[in-house]
Amino acid sequence: MAQPYLSETVRSLLHRGAELLPSPYPFGIEGTTAWLRTAADVWGVSNEKFEAAIAPAVSRAKTGLDRYRNVLDGRKAFFFPDSQLEIPLARFLSRECGMELTEVGTPYIDRMLMDAEIALLPEGTALAEGQDVERQLDRCREAHPDITVCGLGLANPLEAEGMSTKWSIELVFSPLHGYDQAADLAELFVRPTERRRRLSV
Repeated sequence: MAQPYLSETVRSLLHRGAELLPSPYPFGIEGTTAWLRTAADVWGVSNEKFEAAIAPAVSRAKTGLDRYRNVLDGRKAFFFPDSQLEIPLARFLSRECGMELTEVGTPYIDRMLMDAEIALLPEGTALAEGQDVERQLDRCREAHPDITVCGLGLANPLEAEGMSTKWSIELVFSPLHGYDQAADLAELFVRPTERRRRLSV
């Protein structure tokens, strides 16, 4: 699966005889490599052939990602539940961009589709399933993250409180998958802090 919000589709395919290949999602270099390797292993592709095939794309992705990692490294991120992309995106921001995860909220955790991602989150990461907006807002304000990922309804009020926000809906409709999008994905999280820096007086 390439999207984490397709639980019903997965179960329908399994019911029809398909086999699920559990894997992290292809967001960032690590996720894309794991996703492709899962398929390669099933189809008997040798490790040497696999590494040779991905090497040029991995090299390009690392070069592109480096300039954004320097901006995001050490910053804090808070995810409100909205799109079900939160866990794999949090994994990407933590492991490939050096961000600290203050809380990762998601509407629903399907363990069959998410266990591979959850295993890659830093030990002790605060996961929140479902909507409890008032309490989540309290925790967000207390954490005062550098970037808050949330729905449109929360973004403007939080911006008015001085927080930098990233709209969840933009992440749903932006091309995020694969090596060639790794740097673009990181840039989406750089933009809010850069916008706030430019607006500061």
